[in-house]
Amino acid sequence: MNSLKVISVLVVFSFMSCKEQPPQSELKQEKPKHYGPFFGVVPLDKPQLLAPELLASPATEYNGTFSPDGTQFYYTTDMPYTAYITFTEMQADSSWSDPRIAPFSGEYSDFDPLFSPDGNRVYFSSSRPKADNENSKIWYVERKDFGWSNPIRVVLTGEEDNEYYSSLTHSGNLYFNIWSKGDIYRAVPSDSAYTVEVLPESINAGGNKGDPFVDPDERYMIFRGYDDTLGRGDLYISFNMEGEWTTPENLGEPINSSSHEMCPWVSQDGKLFIFASDRLETPAEAKALDPIKKINGTHNSGKLNLYYMSTDFIEEMKEKHQAD
Repeated sequence: MNSLKVISVLVVFSFMSCKEQPPQSELKQEKPKHYGPFFGVVPLDKPQLLAPELLASPATEYNGTFSPDGTQFYYTTDMPYTAYITFTEMQADSSWSDPRIAPFSGEYSDFDPLFSPDGNRVYFSSSRPKADNENSKIWYVERKDFGWSNPIRVVLTGEEDNEYYSSLTHSGNLYFNIWSKGDIYRAVPSDSAYTVEVLPESINAGGNKGDPFVDPDERYMIFRGYDDTLGRGDLYISFNMEGEWTTPENLGEPINSSSHEMCPWVSQDGKLFIFASDRLETPAEAKALDPIKKINGTHNSGKLNLYYMSTDFIEEMKEKHQAD
């Protein structure tokens, strides 16, 4: 009899436990890994992959730029024979949307998106009206109530020059590079046109220079170069000291590596540094029936990926220059 009572109690308890269990749809959902402005990342003193579950793929990703408030992120997805500007944006619940091709890209070869300091424009490089990677020019789209305007070309140089990587300052100066000449230029606005000038030899000496990110107040510039590198290509910094650019200095490890580093960018608040590197060459950890999205998010076969870290190194290097 006692055994029957025990069994009865267990059955009742089991029934009550099942009854009180909420439906699966009502269970607390785990927040997405990337949540809030700037993907919710906390910059560290060593490079980390930027939101790989969201951004990394078997394609090549580079040129990452956040809007000033950190709620939109634009970057380049490079494919054979063409490139697209891709974007993701923060949603109402602070999670991020799946990346899509930007509304002003997809038909031609477009790359190098960079937000203007006020966030109202995205400047980019494009070979339009040709769908290839040749003879690039600088274009921009302007923020409107309905989204982005149609692309507008910034007339800077001759038709034979291939312009890349436009960085805009608070004064309206536009920095860019001409790949075929291997030099970095500054375009100064005057009325409705620009006066274009090549940067001094202290910047452009040696091999090809490009991908110039210029601080909006023009206090420093970080760019890509190929002289005395740790690998295939490195990032360098030059400071504007009393109107003169200092001799560029290699950013060194852990930013530069034996691989290729390029496409630097710093957030408007000066705290987040983003760049591209192809240093990731570890084999994928995968097993049968794993979702391919998981593989895309953790492995990229040595293609360029987006990395982030703290900008503390900038002030440290500046202090060293001031002490010299």
